[in-house]
Amino acid sequence: MKVRAREIAVIGMMLGLSLMLEVMPIEMPTIWGMKIDLVAVPIVMVYLLTGFTGGLIALFLLFVGLSIISPSSWLGASMKATATLAVLIGLEIAKRTTRFDIENASTNRIVLFAIVGFLAGIAIRIPLMVALNYYYALPIWLGVPREAVISTVEKWTGVPFWIAIGLPNAVQSAIDVFVGLAATLPVLRSLPHLLE
Repeated sequence: MKVRAREIAVIGMMLGLSLMLEVMPIEMPTIWGMKIDLVAVPIVMVYLLTGFTGGLIALFLLFVGLSIISPSSWLGASMKATATLAVLIGLEIAKRTTRFDIENASTNRIVLFAIVGFLAGIAIRIPLMVALNYYYALPIWLGVPREAVISTVEKWTGVPFWIAIGLPNAVQSAIDVFVGLAATLPVLRSLPHLLE
């Protein structure tokens, strides 16, 4: 696996943007700790511009960066990275099943890719985040035993646990996929040599 200088530059710029978005107050916090934000959008852009390997490298570096600068420390960084990994896997599934080529895609192909990527991503992300929040993150974050996680979250939110976790993750996935794609397409139209 060889990473070209252009890919390193794209990864570095987008990582810097992601970390900047983490410290900017452009977010909507949930009651139990998750933030709906734009932090993963540049990582999705890296995936679209450099491919799956570049996306994974950027995602690992995002985890390291968020572990250092985020108020939610390594715990929040691990959840953001895992959730974003589900988005990238969903996009990769969509790319392979729809034979999507961002360089030569019509509007219909772009819409199909985005919808399939979003649906595949949430099919992975929501069950994964429900499980990780129950078994791992919320017992640590809330300081309650695992047996009390569901009742605590349901008491705070007034909805079933899986909806309290799943709905914000679905919204976050929609932002990651659709805003990421919408931000990448103009860049590629202006700078098509990025994919060479």
